[in-house]
Formats: sequence, structure tokens, C-alpha cells
Amino acid sequence: MKPNHSCQSVFLAGLTIALWLMTPTQTPAAPGDLDPVFARSGLTRTDFSKTDEYGFAVKIQPDGKIVVGGQSGTYPVFHAALVRYNANGKLDQTFGSGGRVTTALDAGGDGVAAIVLQTDGKIVTAGSIIHDNSTLGFVVGRFNSNGSLDSTFGSNGSVETTFGDPAAEGNDVVLQTDGKIVVVGFTGAGSYSALNDFALARYNSDGTLDQSFGQGGKLTTHFPGNTNTGSVANCAILQADGKLIVAGTYVNEGTPNTFALARYNPDGSLDSSFGNAGLVTTKIGAGAALAFGIILQPDGRIVLSGYSATTEDEDFTLACYQTNGTLDSTFGNGGVTTTNFSSGSSDIAYAIAVQRDGKIVTAGKTGDYPLEDFALTRYTSTGQLDQTFGAGGIVTTDISPIDLGYALTIQRDGRIVLAGAVIGRGGTFDVGVARYLGR
Repeated sequence: MKPNHSCQSVFLAGLTIALWLMTPTQTPAAPGDLDPVFARSGLTRTDFSKTDEYGFAVKIQPDGKIVVGGQSGTYPVFHAALVRYNANGKLDQTFGSGGRVTTALDAGGDGVAAIVLQTDGKIVTAGSIIHDNSTLGFVVGRFNSNGSLDSTFGSNGSVETTFGDPAAEGNDVVLQTDGKIVVVGFTGAGSYSALNDFALARYNSDGTLDQSFGQGGKLTTHFPGNTNTGSVANCAILQADGKLIVAGTYVNEGTPNTFALARYNPDGSLDSSFGNAGLVTTKIGAGAALAFGIILQPDGRIVLSGYSATTEDEDFTLACYQTNGTLDSTFGNGGVTTTNFSSGSSDIAYAIAVQRDGKIVTAGKTGDYPLEDFALTRYTSTGQLDQTFGAGGIVTTDISPIDLGYALTIQRDGRIVLAGAVIGRGGTFDVGVARYLGR
């Protein structure tokens, strides 16, 4: 008896359909998804020695390795810390001790707020002398490519700078094309006071103060106001013509904080062609507004990122300026874009980066203590949320109860790297790094 091929074909076709229906649907990877080939499903965390570690800065080396700078210690004593990862997210065993470096740049305490990579592979760090939770001055360090301090820089690898005030803090660093190093921050009464001014210092490549900049390598800038006015510089970027743009926040007694910018000529003098005699302040909404990050768009426009406060919460905030310091009315709503992740959430953009196609990525944190998550947004070059990224331009990542994104960079292949601090298994903060697909 011949087999019934017709019946057999029907049976096999039905079995195929049933098996297909039972197979889980595979959603294609999309921009904003965690990168599955990085560490463990896109995330990694690094503990040093059961202490608190924070990642405040991140850079990508030409070989694809990822360098994170920050601080490590137990309150109130912290010291400079670096971590280096291979491109796959694993700790680089050729760097420091198992990929980690902790160094006392100041015996009493210190930390790293920003890093920059030299063309020779050396790592320059900028931050503050920190004693008893107070910042007393700038501290700049330089490390060899293996994580050891570079003894040819400053005094055994580091240099400290004060401005004659009770407090000073270094928040960002820029490397000029001639190898000179500029650190920006504030000097004045202290972190919790309004009585501060923008402070800048420029160093030669050996760590000595550059006498051709400001007064003996240092300068301060006071934003005028009625009484009890003050400003803090949080970020800086160098234009192609050598001019330096510095941004942060300004406060005048009786009014909320505003975004603040200053542009300097190469000798440290204010650029009179920018804003009002070199200075710009921008009030955003009814509450306080602070800027933490800065980029230059390909056409030279300036974009700041940070937050602005409302009656309910804080929102991611961007402001875009023309090259002369006026707001760019074609960006967002009259030059400003705000993004609220959810009602009542504290959304703060600590970092910003620009893609090769001009799209803008910002990162920070969302939520309310003690429940906070990594947060990212992506915008078009005109300040509109990019609907192709995450959920309507927004991405949040819950790693631990408290996830704080502080630093952002974009790899050559478009992948987005966010570094910060997350709660580790021991209940202390660890350096946390997440990598996302950019396209």
C-alpha cells in the first residue's frame, strides 16, 4: 500500500505552523536598546574594595578602550579613581591593578570630575581637593597609559591650584591643540553659597601655570548683578578658532538660578563679540536652571544641557545659542527644549554629546530618591525628540535602586556609553557603565 503523500503533506504543514507559533518573536535591535555584546547584556559595574565609587567622566581611547574617571573611598575621605575597560566591557587587566587605579593626589582627599586623553595615550584628570566635604582648590593629575602617575607632570604627577578664597572647585578640563590644559570651575565662599565666581586656570604641558593666560595662569569672572550675585562654571568646550566657551549657572539675590555662559579669547580676556561683553545669562521658566554640559553643533551653534525646575519637579533642559550668544529661535521652543519623563520626577541631564549626523544625546538621571534610574534622550538638531530612539526619544535603565548617570560619550561606530554610579551588592556605590545602540 502506497503512503498517502497528500495527507502527510497536510500533517507536516500543520506541524510547521504550530512550531512557528510556539517560537518566541525576536524583536530587532533598535536605537536606544542596551548593547548585548557589551559586558553582561549592556551593563557592567565595578567595585574597588567595598567602598563607594563614582564615575564622573568617560572617554574612548583610539583603540576602543573605555576610560572612566571619578572617586573612591568612604565618606568623608575620597581619592582620585580611574577604571579602564576593553571594548567588550571587561576590565582591562593591563591597567593599574586589575583595571582599577586609586591615587591620593592630595593626602587629605581629592576626586576626579573630568578627564581628557592626550595623543600620546596619557590621561589628564581634573577635579578638586576635598577635605571634610569642602572643595579647597583645583587638582590636576596626569597618568601614563598603564595607570601610573606621570612623574614628569607637576609634583610627582599632580598639581594643585587655589585662588585665595575659602573654596575652589575644578569641574571640567579642556586640552588645547598645543598641549596646554585648561581647567574650569569656581572660586569663592563654597559649593553651598551663591558668592562664587567662574574660575579658570591654564597649565603648560609640564603642569606649570601658563603665565600668558589671565594673571599668572589664573583668572576669575564675576557676573554683575544687584547684590549677592554668584556663578559656577561646570563645563567648557574649545572652538576651532581657539576661543573657549565656559558654561554653568548664575544667581542674583532674589531670583532663581539661570544658565550662564562666557566666551574667552586665547589669552583669557573676555570676547566682547559674544553676548554682553562676553557674558550671557538665560532665565528658563519660573524656577532655577543649571547647566552641566556643553557641545558645539557642526555649524558652530552652542547647546547647553542641564535642568530647569517647575512647581512639580525638574526637567531635562537644553538651550541652543547662535555663535554670537543669542538664543537660536529655530531650536525647540524659542531656543529652549524641556523634557519631563513623568509627573513628579526629578530629571537632570548631567551630560551631552553630539552624533556625526547632528543629533543630540543627553544623559543623567530620572526619578525621586531613593528610586532613580539612568536616563537618556535624543533630539534632532532642531531640538525635537527623536522618535526613532527608545520610546519617543526617551530611554530609562533600572540597574539598582539608585542609578545616577553622570558622563556620556559616543563611539566612532555610533554606540552610546553612559557612566555613573549604581548601588552595588554590598550596599555601597559602584562605578556603573551602560552601552546603548545608537543606530
